[in-house]
Amino acid sequence: MAQQHEEKDVTFATLPAILCLHGYGTNAAIFRCQLRQITQTLSRTFRFVFVEGPFHVQQPGPGALPAFADARPFRRWHSHKTLAGAFGVSTQNVEEERRQVRDLLKDTLEREREHGPGVVGVAAFSQGAGVAASLCLDSELGTDIKFAVIICALYPAVSLAEHEDGTAASKSTMRLIEIPSIHIQGMSDSWKGQGTKVLREYFNGAKAKIFNLVGVGHEVPSRVKEAAIVADEVMAVWKSILAGGQE
Repeated sequence: MAQQHEEKDVTFATLPAILCLHGYGTNAAIFRCQLRQITQTLSRTFRFVFVEGPFHVQQPGPGALPAFADARPFRRWHSHKTLAGAFGVSTQNVEEERRQVRDLLKDTLEREREHGPGVVGVAAFSQGAGVAASLCLDSELGTDIKFAVIICALYPAVSLAEHEDGTAASKSTMRLIEIPSIHIQGMSDSWKGQGTKVLREYFNGAKAKIFNLVGVGHEVPSRVKEAAIVADEVMAVWKSILAGGQE
């Protein structure tokens, strides 16, 4: 069963939370390590809740090698229906996996809301960024999300919502994400074009801040200077939100 991992040095009631969604072929513990330069800087303002993707994969994913080659079990989120074959998943199983991920995120958000200030933001990498985009668009689950940090997103976003017939909602039924968003893209990322497409198709560009990092591939920014850029922008967005301003 998938688990959630919270920072242990503060109580539920103290700080608002950022939901953290890892990439394909990693896990919550790996993502915590990948984000540590950013989370350490922001630890007096936010708690970070790392959610574990519920499905196992055999091989480590992009950005995991070589540092995390032995950090099993590797996990993933549900796949988009157009990519089901690549994941070895049937169309029927795509729907079942989507429901499992939605239930997992719903339970996490409700637990945070019951015991403290709740989740106010989402930070996600690679495949997790596609889940984050759908979370922000979800009319039930995304209502408390005030900002998003999207790192090296993969296209397309994977739907969490469903139609009345129980099937996943299509992109044509989605609106743009209107909350402030921070988009981190590596200039050496082979999938950079996908991250750009996610930004253009799912987010309101007028409320988006884009950082193209030189010398960075498909990876979470971990060097001190890069992490500081991200952390500073998160704080700027959060201060604007608290002040009632618009990014």
